[in-house]
Amino acid sequence: RELNTDLWSDTSVEQDADMWTDWYTDQLFATSLPLISTIVGDVSRFDCDLERLIDDPLENMGQGILYSRSHSGATRELTEQQKSDLMKKYQSYHNSIRQEITNSCLIIDCHSFPSHIAPEIDICLGWNQDKTRPSQETISQITQFFHHKGYSVGHNNPYSNSIAPESDKEYSSIMIELNKKIYLNEKTLEITSLRVKKDLNELYEQLSSF
Repeated sequence: RELNTDLWSDTSVEQDADMWTDWYTDQLFATSLPLISTIVGDVSRFDCDLERLIDDPLENMGQGILYSRSHSGATRELTEQQKSDLMKKYQSYHNSIRQEITNSCLIIDCHSFPSHIAPEIDICLGWNQDKTRPSQETISQITQFFHHKGYSVGHNNPYSNSIAPESDKEYSSIMIELNKKIYLNEKTLEITSLRVKKDLNELYEQLSSF
C-alpha cells in the first residue's frame, strides 16, 4: 500500500518501502475458489505493521507495530491521536481474520521477501511452534507441491512464524513468502512473471480437496 511519507524525517524511507513492501502479493495470492476467504491489509507496514505482535521484540529497534525508525534510519514521531488511529487499523485487520476462522481451517499468511536476503530460496514456509502449527502432513504436502513445480523451499528460513490471532477455534496457520526474484523486477517494481499465481491457485485446489 502507498506509504504516507509526511511524518518521516527524510525520503530514504521511500527506498525502504520499495524494498520491503509485499508488492503484488494481493494479486498473486488471489483466488476465486469459494471455500477461501481473503483478507488484504490496506496500509503500508511503514505506517502500521499489521503482522507485528503486541510488545513485539522489534519494538526495541523502532520497528514494532508503529515504526519510529526505518531500516535506513529515517525517523518519525506520532501523536497519541495518530497512534490511536493506526492501532484501530491494526485491530480491524486482526478482527477481520478472526471472524473468518473456523475449526480446522488453515490460515495462509501471504508475503514476499527481497532476493538478497536468501537468493537460494524461492519459497519460504513459516509456522509457529504452538497449537497453530500445521500438521506435518500439511507442511510436507505444500513443500512437495512447490518442489514438484521446480521451486527451492526453506522451512522457517529466512523467516519464521505465521499470523495467528487469538481465537476459541482450533486452527492452523502457515506463512508462504515468495522470493521477489521469481515474479518481480526489483529495480523497476514491475511484474516479470505470473507463473507463481497459477501455481498458487493449483495449490489451493489441492489443499481444498485434502
